[in-house]
Amino acid sequence: MINKNIRAIVLAAGNSSRFNTKRTKQLEPICGYPMLLYPLKVLNSLNILTTLVVGRQSEDIKKVINDSDMKLVDYAYQEERLGTGDAVKCSKQTWDKENILVLNGDVPLINEALIKNFYEKHKEQNSTITFLTSTVIDPGGYGRVVRENGKVRIVEEKDCSEEEKDIDLINSGIYLIKKEFLENNIDKLDCKNISGEFYITDLIKIAENLNEKIQTLSVPYDYVRGVNTLEELWVVEQIKRSELIKKWMAKGVRFILPQTVHIDQNVKLSPNVTIDAGVQLLAGTIVESGSSIGAYSILKNSKIKENSIIHPHSVLSDSEVGICSQVGPFAHLRNNVVTEEGVVIGNFVEVKKSKLGAKTKAKHLSYLGDATVGNSVNIGAGTITCNHDGVNKHKTRIEDGAYIGSNSTLIAPVTIGRGAYTAAGSPITRDVPENDLAIARVRQVNKTGYAKKMREKNAIKNGHVVSAPKHEKQEESKRFSFFAAVRSDDFSETNF
Repeated sequence: MINKNIRAIVLAAGNSSRFNTKRTKQLEPICGYPMLLYPLKVLNSLNILTTLVVGRQSEDIKKVINDSDMKLVDYAYQEERLGTGDAVKCSKQTWDKENILVLNGDVPLINEALIKNFYEKHKEQNSTITFLTSTVIDPGGYGRVVRENGKVRIVEEKDCSEEEKDIDLINSGIYLIKKEFLENNIDKLDCKNISGEFYITDLIKIAENLNEKIQTLSVPYDYVRGVNTLEELWVVEQIKRSELIKKWMAKGVRFILPQTVHIDQNVKLSPNVTIDAGVQLLAGTIVESGSSIGAYSILKNSKIKENSIIHPHSVLSDSEVGICSQVGPFAHLRNNVVTEEGVVIGNFVEVKKSKLGAKTKAKHLSYLGDATVGNSVNIGAGTITCNHDGVNKHKTRIEDGAYIGSNSTLIAPVTIGRGAYTAAGSPITRDVPENDLAIARVRQVNKTGYAKKMREKNAIKNGHVVSAPKHEKQEESKRFSFFAAVRSDDFSETNF
């Protein structure tokens, strides 16, 4: 079996200098999955023991691997970045199989079939070294494979002549090497090159000089495409995303404008789901049959149950939407929101860490935070739960059948009883018993003619001459009192 004869060495200690991000490229996400985990996952699925050579940000890399389901991985540390040959040498203590598979951590498109075929070709020919090559339109950044007089050698790009730079056959950086040869020759590498580094590619030259058998295997470039820049990362993610979308299309998911959709690896979609333009489906999201996700919505780690509609421009994270429910447009659900069947969450409604019972509706411009809402509750437009007192969070409870009037302010902790009403515009500070109506607002007072007097007063202040009737002049002091009251926001009746 392949895992009995191979130890893999994955190189992940580079400086990622061409990324210009000051962090290792190995942890950059591709469809929600750190790049390094892609080749490790392939090796893990083949039960191949793997040594990961790490350098910068090694603790971050180890944490990501430990948090994943990766097994069969141990580590070697490269103290100084002295090239690929030195990185392989750092792993010498783990060479415990007949063949050593060497590859970089930045080849996320590699797959199991390729590794299996690679090994079979290497075994069939009893080669000392087998390495993968590809023919590409733009070979920039890769070592060139040069064939002369029946021999093969690899020239790194920095050391290429102008003629060699035109060669379109590139070295993928993936090798199978007999352990015995590697042990006997790894110390023969030197750093007499422009970079001053120890190149693993020089093992090819050593093997040729010793008349060892060397084999190349040409494969499609997309399988071994490396990632050295952010542009290359973007290209690889486009390929991986297209693979995912094609997979879901084959299972009955319709994408209205698939080239605009972002989808992560850890997403599950059922047949008869529709995904509109510009949607982002991020890790952990599940969408069940009959549901549709509206344009430019973003779903992260959220579950949309059967026959529900997420209208355009909605954002959901760590939440669950019940059967036959509607959310949006421009709604925001976050921090463990759960809705039951037939819930409607409408335009510009934010719900945080709350549970909404069946057939409850909050259609317009509301905020529900730290709330437990029962069945068949109506939340009027502009309603908010005031859940934070400046120090602590408090909970609001709204029981079945309650009706919350528009612009109600529910100041937690507070409970609205079963079937109770709150009058529009009420700040509710105390519990409302079952079937009661709570009114908490100042009685309206209309002052006859004062709108006209206010306009005239403003005209005088702006330099206009306004003649007022004699009886109005007699009320001058009262008008001043009125405007003072307006400025002080004190509208109690005693000021008029």
